[in-house]
Amino acid sequence: MRPADSTDPHVARLYSQVRGMDREVIHLYQALANQPPALEAFLGMSAYIRDASSLRPAVREVAILATAQALDQPYELAHHIPLARRAGVTQAAIDSIVGGGAAGLAPVERAVVAYAFEVARAKEVDSATFDHLRSFFSAAELIDLVLTVAWYHLCAAVLTPLEVELEAAGPDAV
Repeated sequence: MRPADSTDPHVARLYSQVRGMDREVIHLYQALANQPPALEAFLGMSAYIRDASSLRPAVREVAILATAQALDQPYELAHHIPLARRAGVTQAAIDSIVGGGAAGLAPVERAVVAYAFEVARAKEVDSATFDHLRSFFSAAELIDLVLTVAWYHLCAAVLTPLEVELEAAGPDAV
């Protein structure tokens, strides 16, 4: 999808908002800006997932990487591998998740990966998998985990049909 007209005042204001969040105006945002109210709503939920969620950043990034891997989303993987490193996820854990596994991960990370993979593949989750998550997370954290995984399903459903291309250099995360 072609980028929106950045001289449109509504689009320019939204791009300024993105920069104010310490993010770049990535291709995904440029595509969504063709419908400014949609981009505005998207940014609101994105800000919640990234900045206001009760999940520890490393757990959030493990969930995002596992979801992106299971949904075959190279755009999200490229954006979130650097964020996962900054959040303290080890390179070995990243390699395992991106390779479709969970070897060498801490128990909480393995539970998150199992959940994300199961939801991506089956579109539902076994009660045993979810009960296992309950042993690691509060009710609020479980909601945030479910929303994070669901949010990146939405991102995949946007990126693929709009054919959003990965930025050539230095992508910031979505």
